[in-house]
Amino acid sequence: MRILIDDALSSRGQRSGIGTFAFNLYSHLAEIADCDFSNHNFVHRIPRYFKKWSYIGTANIPLLTREYDIVHHIGHYSPWITGSTLHVMTVHDLAELKYPEYISLAWRHYNRHSIRVSVKRANAIITVSKTIRNELLEMFRSVNPENIYFCPAGVRKVFFNTKPSMETLKTLSIQPFSYFLFVGELTKRKNLRFLLKCFIEAKREMLIDKSTKLILVGRKSLGYNEIAPLILSDASIQELGYLSDEQLSALYQFCKCFIFPSLYEGFGAPIVEAMIHQAPIIISRIGASEELNENHGKQMLSFHLGAERELIEKIALLDKSWKDIRTKLSYGNLSQYSYDNIARKHLEIYESVVNKN
Repeated sequence: MRILIDDALSSRGQRSGIGTFAFNLYSHLAEIADCDFSNHNFVHRIPRYFKKWSYIGTANIPLLTREYDIVHHIGHYSPWITGSTLHVMTVHDLAELKYPEYISLAWRHYNRHSIRVSVKRANAIITVSKTIRNELLEMFRSVNPENIYFCPAGVRKVFFNTKPSMETLKTLSIQPFSYFLFVGELTKRKNLRFLLKCFIEAKREMLIDKSTKLILVGRKSLGYNEIAPLILSDASIQELGYLSDEQLSALYQFCKCFIFPSLYEGFGAPIVEAMIHQAPIIISRIGASEELNENHGKQMLSFHLGAERELIEKIALLDKSWKDIRTKLSYGNLSQYSYDNIARKHLEIYESVVNKN
């Protein structure tokens, strides 16, 4: 079986979550199968806001020049040329259709178009959570449920294999267990304005130690300008930008608590990364995050979206009791999220799709 992983430009430069997934899936699949990775380098000469639309016009080229049994499209687009090649696409989330206000206007129209045409063209669809599978079936009634497969997103090997060092924290000028942690894009969809307001209020009411910090890790994105004044207003809020995996692993390992207050997610890989490091976790009560919590013993604390007092109380509890809570955590088997297992699961899906068609 010959397989092509098409990343739809997402793994170029500073990788997005989808780009990281695409590259790691390919790297691990290549060890067990005949697998290629797409090459759209020439598109990068095109101005940024035209790149994605240019990709639509060029995504068919590999199918004209080489023979594949399966082409797996990671970036929500399946080209119109098929021939004997079978097309699989991964749907990571449906934010463009359900919550368009969280997406920049430039990408909103592209993603809406690509998802709508691709779910009709694809021979099979993979969703990274059962929450997204249900949303997909609800929004696209014509999709055959038997053509939808579930496979979670993966977590990079470094998080399983690295033993985090306090020395790594020193390079960031951060003391162990002196901070709450958020990891993800600094964007409106992650609900950071709400988190920052709750953290600042908890400090104002002296519900948490005055030395406790809130560390934000991730690249700036849509809506960052709304949270920038709040970050600057409190010296205990620290923005670190884009870090190495080793630095990120250390931050997970030595945090008082990991907080993921997102308004909408398809999966939530940072939650799994935090679980691997045995961090206490606070999540918002949204479908994908609650699905992970349900699958791992319901040990995460949660709050309802918009419930400011509820989140403040959870922050206060973790600031005082993080040590006791951490010692009691047992998230269960997390190896299912290793890319070795994710690659094998994808290979099983490809074989099923080939046999079915």
